[in-house]
Amino acid sequence: MLGDLSAVKGLLKIAPIKTDNNIFRCHYKLTVIILAASTVLISLKQYVGDPIDCIINAEKSPIPGDVLDKYCWIHSTHTLPNGPGTEGPIPGLGTPKEDDELVYHKYYQWVAFFLLFQSITFYLPHFAWKFWEGGRMKALVEDLHFSVVQTDVQKNAKRNLVDYLFANVHQHHLYAIGFFVCELLNTINIIVQIFMVDVFLGGEFTEYGANVVSQSAMDPEDRSDPMSYVFPKLTKCLFKMYGPSGTIQQYDALCILPVNILNEKIFIFLWFWYIILAILTGIAFIFRVVTLVVPKVRFFLLKRKAGRSLDSSQVETVFGRCHIGDWFVLMLVSSNITQGMFQEVLQDLAQKFRGKEV
Repeated sequence: MLGDLSAVKGLLKIAPIKTDNNIFRCHYKLTVIILAASTVLISLKQYVGDPIDCIINAEKSPIPGDVLDKYCWIHSTHTLPNGPGTEGPIPGLGTPKEDDELVYHKYYQWVAFFLLFQSITFYLPHFAWKFWEGGRMKALVEDLHFSVVQTDVQKNAKRNLVDYLFANVHQHHLYAIGFFVCELLNTINIIVQIFMVDVFLGGEFTEYGANVVSQSAMDPEDRSDPMSYVFPKLTKCLFKMYGPSGTIQQYDALCILPVNILNEKIFIFLWFWYIILAILTGIAFIFRVVTLVVPKVRFFLLKRKAGRSLDSSQVETVFGRCHIGDWFVLMLVSSNITQGMFQEVLQDLAQKFRGKEV
């Protein structure tokens, strides 16, 4: 699992050429880093540290401690179904009633693998866009990337960029569609991941953060910690073995789960982060739909990127000849060069369009 952290180490680097936006990067950079780091922490606790300790309330336990720990870790532990708020010194523990159906906790040995799977799913849309984009933007603006002083190389690169945009007008539909589809995949993925975590934790995740916040505002004496219910630190484990006479003997073990102290902190953070990311992604998706169906919004965004000092008629000329794919390429180009350089590109491109009309 340690290799997973080093594998995403490159995500910490800022890409010199931008081919996406900040919300897109929150999915495949920030979220993947959070999940990968959480995977490593959980893995260290499970496979290097001591994730579970079980004891049997007997004068002399016939079961070695390490055997009992491994058995209960593999076969899961349980608590009472009523969870927090039950009477007794330890919520969720006690003598079950005849009609009680015990709640078994089997998720904890799979947490590291589940978080790793989530990190992969958050990275997949970026991987698809990176493959689809094919380094086109880098080839277009690499020599113009935020250059301040124009040398012969920059002037030649700017001329090549204008010639490319002029010669390939109306040829960027698939390029833009690829990015829009990947944005849609990000939107779908964050919603699916929230419900997947909810299923993974037995239907407790969707209201997990809200319950924690509401309980934190209550009086400590009346408070029942929802984290102790979702991630119990004390559980029970039934160990069965044959006795001297061949009869089945059952031992009721009390288990301490230190790993759940880490689990509860990770998932409460993920709850807030997923909710924030889902809201931001939803807003970005709605904004994307608006830009696609309202041309005036696309024109306003292009004009804002060009700056007020550029003649509006030149922006109108370029915008009038460009389709959505061409507009999208221009917006990406503007994110990788200075505003002054982008103004010159639009000016030269407008002259070429006007010259062709004549």
